Amino acid sequence: VTAVKVALSSGNQNQNVDSLMAKPLKDQAFATPDKVAELVHKVNAAIQQELPPVMAKMKLYLQNPSTRTILFKPVK
Repeated sequence: VTAVKVALSSGNQNQNVDSLMAKPLKDQAFATPDKVAELVHKVNAAIQQELPPVMAKMKLYLQNPSTRTILFKPVK
């Protein structure tokens, strides 16, 4: 989100927003391979840390195993 805001604010005021957003991800300043890998690693670590406690709490409210399976399958 911050990268998009910076990209939009740093451009020419007359520049079309669609033209800024049409720029491929690899050409964005924030999207160097190292930065993307770092971001993916951080998101993965956060998911691995936060998801199990959330799922445990959800199981308290979803007593039916088939309902849990239906709701948790997309998450997993």
